[in-house]
Amino acid sequence: MASIIKNSKLAIPKAFFSTQAVKQSPPFPSFKAAKSAIITEKNPEKLAEIFQQCSHLPTFLRHRPIYHLSIRKLARAKRLDLVDRLLETQKLHSQHTPALKSEGFWIRLIMLYSNAGMVPQALQTLDDLSRNRYCNISEKSLCAILTVYLNNGMFEQIHDCFKTLPKKLGVKPKVVSHNLVLKAFVKENKIESAREWVEKMDVNPNIDTYNILLGAYLKNGDQNGFDGVMKEVKNKGIEGNLTTYNHRISRLCKSKECARAKKLLDEMVSKGLKPNSASYNTIIDGFCRIGDLESAKKVLDKMLSDGYVLPCSFAYYSLIRSMVNEGELDMALEMSKEIIKRKWVPPFEAMEGLVKGLVERSRSEEAKQVVEKMKKRLKGDALESWGKIEAALPL
Repeated sequence: MASIIKNSKLAIPKAFFSTQAVKQSPPFPSFKAAKSAIITEKNPEKLAEIFQQCSHLPTFLRHRPIYHLSIRKLARAKRLDLVDRLLETQKLHSQHTPALKSEGFWIRLIMLYSNAGMVPQALQTLDDLSRNRYCNISEKSLCAILTVYLNNGMFEQIHDCFKTLPKKLGVKPKVVSHNLVLKAFVKENKIESAREWVEKMDVNPNIDTYNILLGAYLKNGDQNGFDGVMKEVKNKGIEGNLTTYNHRISRLCKSKECARAKKLLDEMVSKGLKPNSASYNTIIDGFCRIGDLESAKKVLDKMLSDGYVLPCSFAYYSLIRSMVNEGELDMALEMSKEIIKRKWVPPFEAMEGLVKGLVERSRSEEAKQVVEKMKKRLKGDALESWGKIEAALPL
């Protein structure tokens, strides 16, 4: 079978793979110690050395986040040679282990190369797998390469790859790989081409297919296109998921139909779908934008009482900004206290407006208390920036 790519651009010194060439330091006693060392290490060479020393720890080998963190730090330091070295070492260490016969192992290496922007090395890894046939190859490997191209903005290659790679790998593209090509069209903002792709797919679209289209129409502000896709989803009897409902909620809030969006939130809960932060935050922000602060607060209270998600700063920040803009200073003052109580830093422009509003209403003492509380929450450059705002305030 023809090689997917002929040569990798990076040559790995043979001496590196010699057990005599690398002097091993005593390994870390535990995964926790190894993880801490990698998180804090800033020197790329030392980080790579720590990574190698940890290879004997089973927990380390299974912990994907620490792999991603290590590769990301090396890539940011522009030490792609070390990235290649570590991942090539993983292949060598796996020569006589079950991992080598796992497609997931190879896909993991491919995606780590991709995250470092090392597309040729990612392709070479699949080429190694396809030539040597260490394990059975499925659509997952095809999806991995499509994702490599997608994440690295190589959209033209995605279309070419989809035409040629399935035959080389001996796999049949299913809906997941079709959806990755669809995402490429959307990323290129070729929405009509994306719609045509869905219509021509030789597999049945799933809810993820339609969510990709919904997100594209939502981003472009095309409400008619959005509603057309939703009509098709309903006509086909396809059940929406969390992403579908969140897109619909966003669509309604952008049209200032926040009350209908709130009903959708209730509907999804009644169907057993757990909302996420975006579900609540979008409605809260929507109500704030139309000046309905009471309804926005009720949704915030519902989020707290439902207990599906932990409260995040976004909803509180939306509320305090709107409270200040609407001149509801008492509400804004209480909200600022709640924000500070939760150990968040309130948005500067809202706090500046709050202080000015309090002063204008002859409530200077309350304004001073707000200023002092802000100073206690801030550090470094943020404190300096607030100092400039404070100096211009009429206190």
